[in-house]
Amino acid sequence: MKPLKEIWSELSKPLPAGSGAEHIGPAVTHKDLYELSYIIHRSEFTHLAEGRANAVFRIKGPKDPSIPMDFFQGTLLRVPKATPDVTPCDYEDLQDFQEKIVDVHVGRQHIVPQILVRISQPVATSLNAKRDMALRAKGVKGDRSVIKAGYAMLVEDMGPSSDYKAIEFKPKWLAQSPMAPDDATRCRTCAREALRIDKLGKRGGQVPLPVCPLGLLHENRAVVMSTIDRLAPDWSERDRERLADALKESGVLERLRDLQEEGDSGDTLFTRPSDPRFGLSMTLRDCSCFVRMPIDPRAPVVIKLADVDKKNWRQKQSYWQQSHNDLVEDGWYQEEERPSIETACVLRLDYCLKKRLDIPPTFRARLKR
Repeated sequence: MKPLKEIWSELSKPLPAGSGAEHIGPAVTHKDLYELSYIIHRSEFTHLAEGRANAVFRIKGPKDPSIPMDFFQGTLLRVPKATPDVTPCDYEDLQDFQEKIVDVHVGRQHIVPQILVRISQPVATSLNAKRDMALRAKGVKGDRSVIKAGYAMLVEDMGPSSDYKAIEFKPKWLAQSPMAPDDATRCRTCAREALRIDKLGKRGGQVPLPVCPLGLLHENRAVVMSTIDRLAPDWSERDRERLADALKESGVLERLRDLQEEGDSGDTLFTRPSDPRFGLSMTLRDCSCFVRMPIDPRAPVVIKLADVDKKNWRQKQSYWQQSHNDLVEDGWYQEEERPSIETACVLRLDYCLKKRLDIPPTFRARLKR
């Protein structure tokens, strides 16, 4: 079969104009999937990272002259974790949602491509052994989740390499919540971050200053650059400028914002939480954005979204509604907490600029240039 790098390249092209969900075919053939399962069965794995529901591994292909040594280059294996009393992710549903909903509405070229595959019990056993070893090395104890045979996903690796630097961030809510108070001086993301900082602070935890996502779409280039400064503090000025240009040229964040607003134009959270458009909005408010900055200044910057999994609104509805009520009723949108918590929200910046007040410290360097 063709190298995975070629498959990722094909799946990163825009869908043909006018294509709907009903016209989308499988990413690979059944024969390819059979070959992939066979190759995976003979491969070696290294635990890379994991979240609440999934674990991610690097793959080293088998020593077989018929299989290119770089077959899995630029590819990771993502597997679900089975945890007692927790319903595992249905990878078939997740793949179907990405291909037929997210790719169609957001644009396939903006999404990290993935392929649904199956892993055997011997592979699952190997993955569990590698994972257990990695968790012990990190001092993690009491984890009862396991990896089982069944569906998994091969995904394009968006991490750093010899040719690319990389960052990952969550765009979160790229527009204010439609149910935020009219006099809010914090956006939805910053209000939630202030609440989180308050809770962690009471437990003695230290939290870095959050990054306001509204800054990424601000009309003032200096505000955009201030935001990027904090997302990529170790990058050169040239690369930060390249990222700002690439984000604007791709239009991916504008598309995210528009879809977030289209699916949640009012009180949908309380009146129509089962609306598929609202579900897509909430998915896109919790996705991750990966940026790969090429070392070669002539090469294009790669920007793609991942973690675009379908949300189970029945499980999330009460949590979402309670979160909204907490933010409104306890004054987190209006900065009513005492002592005050700094969040460097762009809404506060805009208010200060409008009233000719002192510019918040986070934005001073760029806005005074």
